[in-house]
Amino acid sequence: MDTWLIIAVLFGAGALGGITNAAIADELKMPHKDPETLVLRPGWVGNVLVGGVAALVLWGLYGPMANAVVIGVAPVEAPAPLLRVAELFAAVVTGIGGSRVLTAEVDKLLLARQNKALTEAKDSLATAVGTLAQEARHV
Repeated sequence: MDTWLIIAVLFGAGALGGITNAAIADELKMPHKDPETLVLRPGWVGNVLVGGVAALVLWGLYGPMANAVVIGVAPVEAPAPLLRVAELFAAVVTGIGGSRVLTAEVDKLLLARQNKALTEAKDSLATAVGTLAQEARHV
C-alpha cells in the first residue's frame, strides 16, 4: 500500500473519531465564537482536524513506520509501509480522544470566562445593594 494512501486512510479514521466526539459533545456546529464569552468554539471542523492529526501522530509513533528514515540514507532493509486493522481502529479511538482533549480545553476556557463574568456580576450586585441600603437609611 502506498504511504500517502495509508496517511489518507489514517487521517480519515481519525476524522471519523473526531466527528464522533463532536456528536457526543454536542459540537456538530460550524466553528463560531461564543457571543457571551468570546471563546472560539471549534465545532465539528476542529474536532475532525484534531482527530485526523492525532491518528497520524499515533501511527507515526507506534506503527510499523516508526523507525523509518525520513532524512538521510535508509538501511538496506527499510520497513515497507503497511496498515494493520488494529492500527486503523486505534486511529478512530485516537481521533475521539484527541478531539476530546480539544473540546475539554475549549470548555475549560469557556467556564473560566463565565465564572469571571458571574463573579463580576455578583460584585456589582453587592455594591448596588449596599448603595441602595445606605440610601434607604437616609430616607
